[in-house]
Amino acid sequence: MDWLRKWFEYPADPLLLAGSYDPSLVLLSFVIAVFSSAIAIHITAQAISVKKKSLRLLMLGTGSIALGGGVWSMHFIGMLAFALCTSVTYQPGLTLLSMLPSIAASWVALDLISKKQLGNLQLLTGGVLVGAGIGTMHYLGMAAMQMSVALRYDLAMFLLSIFVAVLLAVVALWVRFGLRHFNLAPHWLTLLSSVVMGAAISGMHYTGMAAARFVPPAGFTATSDNTDISWLLALGVAFTTLVITGLVVAVNLLLKYRELNQQVNAKESLARENEEKYRSLIGNIPGAAYRCLYNDTWDMLFISDAIEGLSGYPASDFMLPHVKRSWSDLVHPDDIAITTQLDLYQGSFTLEYRIRHKDGSCRWILEHGEAIRSEQGEIVWLDGFLMDISARKLMEQELLLAKNKAEQAAEARSAFLANMSHEIRTPMNAILGFSDLLLASDLPEQPRKHLQTVHSAARSLLHLLNDILDSAKLDKGKLELELSDFSLPALLDTVVSTLWLQARKKSLALTLHLDSELGEFYLGAPDRLRQVLTNLIGNAIKFTEQGSVTVTVTLTTQQHIQFSISDTGIGIAAERLPFIFDAFTQADSSMSRRFGGTGLGTTISKQLVELMGGQISVQSTEELGSCFRFTVPLLPGKATAALSAGSAPALPALNVLIADDIAQNLELLTLLLQGAGHSVTTVADGVQALAAVQQQRFDLVLMDIQMPNMDGLHACQHIRAWEAQHGVPQVPVIALTASVLDEDKVAAKQAGMQGFASKPIDFALLCTEIANVLQLDIRPPLRSNMQIAPEQLFNRHKALLLWGNLATYVPQLQQFLQQQLPALQQAKVQLQAADFSAVQSAAHAIKGVAANLALEQLSKLCAELEQAARQQQKQRAENALRDIVHSWPGYDLCWQQLHSELVSSQNAALLGLNNTELLTMLNTLQQALQRHELADEVIEQLHVYRGEHQAVIASLLDAVNDFDFNLALKRLTQLQQQLNQGAT
Repeated sequence: MDWLRKWFEYPADPLLLAGSYDPSLVLLSFVIAVFSSAIAIHITAQAISVKKKSLRLLMLGTGSIALGGGVWSMHFIGMLAFALCTSVTYQPGLTLLSMLPSIAASWVALDLISKKQLGNLQLLTGGVLVGAGIGTMHYLGMAAMQMSVALRYDLAMFLLSIFVAVLLAVVALWVRFGLRHFNLAPHWLTLLSSVVMGAAISGMHYTGMAAARFVPPAGFTATSDNTDISWLLALGVAFTTLVITGLVVAVNLLLKYRELNQQVNAKESLARENEEKYRSLIGNIPGAAYRCLYNDTWDMLFISDAIEGLSGYPASDFMLPHVKRSWSDLVHPDDIAITTQLDLYQGSFTLEYRIRHKDGSCRWILEHGEAIRSEQGEIVWLDGFLMDISARKLMEQELLLAKNKAEQAAEARSAFLANMSHEIRTPMNAILGFSDLLLASDLPEQPRKHLQTVHSAARSLLHLLNDILDSAKLDKGKLELELSDFSLPALLDTVVSTLWLQARKKSLALTLHLDSELGEFYLGAPDRLRQVLTNLIGNAIKFTEQGSVTVTVTLTTQQHIQFSISDTGIGIAAERLPFIFDAFTQADSSMSRRFGGTGLGTTISKQLVELMGGQISVQSTEELGSCFRFTVPLLPGKATAALSAGSAPALPALNVLIADDIAQNLELLTLLLQGAGHSVTTVADGVQALAAVQQQRFDLVLMDIQMPNMDGLHACQHIRAWEAQHGVPQVPVIALTASVLDEDKVAAKQAGMQGFASKPIDFALLCTEIANVLQLDIRPPLRSNMQIAPEQLFNRHKALLLWGNLATYVPQLQQFLQQQLPALQQAKVQLQAADFSAVQSAAHAIKGVAANLALEQLSKLCAELEQAARQQQKQRAENALRDIVHSWPGYDLCWQQLHSELVSSQNAALLGLNNTELLTMLNTLQQALQRHELADEVIEQLHVYRGEHQAVIASLLDAVNDFDFNLALKRLTQLQQQLNQGAT
């Protein structure tokens, strides 16, 4: 370390030599520093815009040589500016070597300046490297001095010089980025940056010179320095620096030119590629692109070659300056008025017109374009494209023709449906009406069975007709919902009770589960909801051979109720599930043969659910069962006093005119209305109806729409005109029609009719419509003079239909009476404690079993008790419960009579039947089965038969109970043959 220490050891100041500076050389060194900095910064700015990395690095390298050489020249000239009283020479090798740190420091400086952003750490690191490089260059240059005095350094000034070098380097690097915030012009930014960097470089040098101490040896003699040589040498260094800098600038200009040349070539290549691309694009678009002048003749500045395919003429025929024909000349004469309206071309425009092709044909053209405006807002030209749309126009014409045909077909279908509805409903009106009247009368058992079969078949036919008409109206979107308040539990009970008989015949369990959160009354479309439930539950029963059908109703949200119908039936194949709601679709192609039906039930259900604002879905596994779920929004409703099914509201005695051209309809309505206490006058057409109204005052007119001579619509219009002419109050008119189409309802209303009643006539609905039209308060059901069968304690016919025979029924009745009497006693206690929920549950359970046992009056009383408990009407519930308890001995007596009858028949059967008697009974049963009927008395006797043929008879009765009449007849025939062989 001694050699390092000796550089900082020197005698006191009086013994040191002092030097002086030549101001002109100092100024020259500063100018050289600023000039080199300016050149380097300018080269760096040029290098930043160069994209090629190798070329950018090469430009930064040449800039580093220029700046490093300038820094070294400034240092050397600064050394020459220092005059010392002794001769000084420089060692060439070390002097040239000192240039390398300067170039390295310049590289670091220019690399940092070329960056877009400079962080604090980068700035500090760069300042240290640049300051260290310039300091190294300075002290290497000082070490190259050869003279008679010794060179030493003041340690404090030496360290200060290093610090100043680093500090000034940081300032020089920062100033390039700091000045950017002032938004200076590029040349001012370069000039100021160069001055600051030149000053920093000079400051580093002269701070380092201040640290030098010159120690004369013993016997030193001062001599004068030759300033002329210093000036010549300084000028030589400066000139060399300028030459090197010029070469660097020339090299960078060549590099920049090369870069620009490459960019120009790249742009030209890109332009050629784009031109080819656009030409290919324009050539492949389905039409011709154009640019034309904004004038009447559409002079084309450019039009693509595709125009020849559109018009038959080449593009050159239309383009300026040698125009052979104008595009406007090709426009069809009938369409010129469209294309010559210049106001259409003020912005974006679209036109459709025809042109004459070169081959004489007519082509439809779609033109779309836009007006291009100058800076002054004037239209310079129009840009757009032309496309042949002749094929599309032809398709539109074909579609329009097909649309017209479809509308005509739809009208024909509507007319067909209306006519079919009228033609079918008119005779059905008579069938249903008169069969209802006969069933209400006292008939022998056998004719009553035949009549019931006719009535059921007519109802089935009416149901099928309604399905077809509903499907047609739903498809056309012309079915409207009739909203009303209704009792949801009562509606569900009605549907389930109606279908329970079908389930019982197949030995299926049909259960209903109601969510306890459900309310009593809702506002909705009860008829349509009943239709959906009947369809889905009926299908579940139809396609289930064994097991159960479960109906679950839950409250999903405050206004949405979910209905689930699940069964253990045959299920639906996975591949057919997506199509199950399509019209005329069933689980497989054999369904219609095995189970019957049209396949419209699920379709109509889906359409009705969606019409009510709900959704329907299905989940099914083949051979395991299905579950149909639908959700509908139902708002809370008002309490209503619903009429019992099939009962007509009581009306005051009215004077009624009936106009209908069908004698059976007149007879039926006359019987119904006269039985209800009304006066009836009948006419056969609209002319007679008009005359009757003019001669006599009626309270109401029931007017058939389709009649000869004058139909009901025209008759009503004439009546209204006559009333207006004579100042007579309008007589209420209700339309009677077999049509159920909404168009007929609208037509009836427009003709002046206030009401609408569909055929076949439902007397209860007709009386309700009369009450609505006459604005009458509906009273409890009337007791007409007609012989209507009263509700029975025990309906023997229904019981045998449900249970097959007394042997099966009587034990079930006994069990019911024994189990439910304690439940009634418990219900009394619960009612006194105001436990309405428990009373409601008990009443619901007894009601269902009573209906299944054909105890009609008990079922109705329990329904009354259930509703009263649900509405928490204690007095009403007590009355209903009292009536139930008082009627109970009657049911006990009924059981005793049936039990005695059963015991007697069983005792008689125990005596045995001989083969002749048995053969007679089988012949009677065979005749009934061949007519698809049941011989109840014979079946009941065969159930209690005990003898050698008991096993065969049991299998025969099983087939009968399953309604497999073909198998039953086969087994019956085999048994007859056995009996006949035994007799011989």
